[in-house]
Amino acid sequence: MLRVPGFAGLLAGQAVNAIGNWVAIIAIWGFAAFEFDAGAGDLAALFVVLSLPGALLGPALGVVVDRIGPRRSLMAANGLGVVAALVLTRADSYGAVIALALPLGLIEALASTSLDALPPRLVPDDQLVRANALLGGAEDLAIVVGPVVAAGVHAVWGLPGAFAADAATFAVGLLVAARLSIEPAPRDDGDEAPSVRRELAAGFRLVRRTPGLRWTLGVVTITYSLWGLAGILEPLYVRDVLARSDTEFALLQAVFGVGLVGAGLTVAAVGERLATPRVVALATVVSGATAALYLGTTSIVVAYVGVFLWGVDVAFFYTPAKTLLQRWAPVSAHGRILSLNQALEPAAQVVATPVAAGLVVWLGVQSLALAAGAVVAVAGLLALRRASRLPPVPTAIVVDATAGSARDAVALGGPAPLPAGGPAPSAPVVVPADDGRGPTSGGGGTGAGPAGRPTGPADPTAAGG
Repeated sequence: MLRVPGFAGLLAGQAVNAIGNWVAIIAIWGFAAFEFDAGAGDLAALFVVLSLPGALLGPALGVVVDRIGPRRSLMAANGLGVVAALVLTRADSYGAVIALALPLGLIEALASTSLDALPPRLVPDDQLVRANALLGGAEDLAIVVGPVVAAGVHAVWGLPGAFAADAATFAVGLLVAARLSIEPAPRDDGDEAPSVRRELAAGFRLVRRTPGLRWTLGVVTITYSLWGLAGILEPLYVRDVLARSDTEFALLQAVFGVGLVGAGLTVAAVGERLATPRVVALATVVSGATAALYLGTTSIVVAYVGVFLWGVDVAFFYTPAKTLLQRWAPVSAHGRILSLNQALEPAAQVVATPVAAGLVVWLGVQSLALAAGAVVAVAGLLALRRASRLPPVPTAIVVDATAGSARDAVALGGPAPLPAGGPAPSAPVVVPADDGRGPTSGGGGTGAGPAGRPTGPADPTAAGG
């Protein structure tokens, strides 16, 4: 995997960039909340500010990624991140933090969608789960290292130092993205300059007619709602229920990261067997149970066990779910489909955080956490039942365009075989396994087989770098 051109550098750059992001997150979410004595309403306002831009504009950002390619859009996101982080060094109140953090939600949405769209362009399809898991592991490692670095930076330089560190790591991400060699997926001649509205509508139509995309996006919405609620509850839980300091809060996040990174390595080792709807549904059930275990106790020991297990579960949920979206959508639509995934997380937070801020006053932190965990677990069981009725996940095989007869090659979805001694094709021809849904439009790009997976060599990014 590390021999794939550009992947090792992307992996290292993502690890550094993610550490800086977590330094800023801990600073905004934890240290600033403690320093300025923020309440539930303040935290809810912060999460709305961080979430609303991505929730509203995320799908449109997916059009940008599809048009200019994930490398260029990742460069743009990191460049904007440098500026936004430096501006935050001037914050002198929690209100200022909330106001100046407004662009970060949009930047994060663009960066995350761009990063999610990169693996299918860099690695072969049969390595997609491992690539997703390794990139996720690089980001997850920051959850372990980031809080520790944040504590050190905050102790020496305070909040401005944390935001300056974030700016430096955004710059590293910009340099790494600039070194990649990836171009936008080619389009049909008739789709050279479609409007943003048309491209957005095509993405939504693809979701509507693809059962796997509808199911996956529905399940992730449920889980993201739980994460949004936890964003409000966790600082209040540590401060008011456990009666611990902000240092304990950072350590709990680090333990969450240890579970996440360890499980992420397991996901990378196991690979393809985990990219199934059944695994995603079961992980949703476990997510509700572990969140309730973590936030529903007064024991610090049980809290550490619960947050560790929650981290383990998130790895088994997020990477398989993202891989399902990549597999069920054509490469030329990855920006739009993956941006919907990225937009759903902040959208769920926009809804969940004000609700949580209101309900926590009535129910209390622990009761609300237990109720939310139970609801998510039941929803996961219902999704598991529905998963058995989904069509098979499209899987790619590499077709040798120089072998067999013309009839064989065309039947497999590729071009006629090349003559002996002729030029090599620009990339392997990728053909999906029949999922029982028949041919569908690929939403742009070259010809597409079942589920809109690319089949022609005119899409050189479909099967790897």
